[in-house]
Amino acid sequence: MKRRTFLAGSLTVPLLAGFGEATRVNIAELDLGAPSAFRPRAWERVLYEMDASTSVSTSSRIARVRPDEAALFDHPFCVLSVASAFEIPTAVEALNRYLSYGGFLLVDDVSGGEDPAIDLSIRRLAAVLFPARPLAQLPSDHAIYRSFFLVRRAVGRLDRHPLTGVISGDATPFVVSRNDMGGALDRSADGAMAACIPGGETQRQRALQLAVNLVMYTLTSDYKKDQVHVKRLLEEGRIAR
Repeated sequence: MKRRTFLAGSLTVPLLAGFGEATRVNIAELDLGAPSAFRPRAWERVLYEMDASTSVSTSSRIARVRPDEAALFDHPFCVLSVASAFEIPTAVEALNRYLSYGGFLLVDDVSGGEDPAIDLSIRRLAAVLFPARPLAQLPSDHAIYRSFFLVRRAVGRLDRHPLTGVISGDATPFVVSRNDMGGALDRSADGAMAACIPGGETQRQRALQLAVNLVMYTLTSDYKKDQVHVKRLLEEGRIAR
């Protein structure tokens, strides 16, 4: 199913508001309560970059939704930033339904993979949502790395871990970043940003490109590897020489 037809085949949930409102794409932050780290400025930056670099129209509004809210189904892309271990949400069936209808969930580990309790919570959530599908490292030629920018490494505030995810058929609806992606993109009220280690500002730009790719992937899950023309991407400056 293409992400642009997300939920269109279901009569039990509202149509995708992110496309229904002048076809503007937006992002939701999943609210699990205390374990959640909210970073609307990080994801606003991603939407701004999409407006500047792609033909996709976006909305700067970053929604905050609980798994049991119908509003979850208004957004093709949802991010859960976790700062501590968490319990499986009681509304896990609604979250499962969201993913099965074409939604996408990025789980961003704020600790940068340094807290084993967070890792265990993420693995438990993946096992509940996809009992027959393993959480595993995504291959280097996965469409996420090619959906707009050609990205060679999965980086965030840190550069330590590859992306993992659950592949279901020809789609990957559940992806985990353990490099604190949002931490590379977020700004404090005074505009300060966390240092990106070890690659500095170049790494921050790569993290932004990866975030754009993730959102673009949710909109174009039928993206083909052979649509990437390296020469053209080099000419457009979308690949570092």
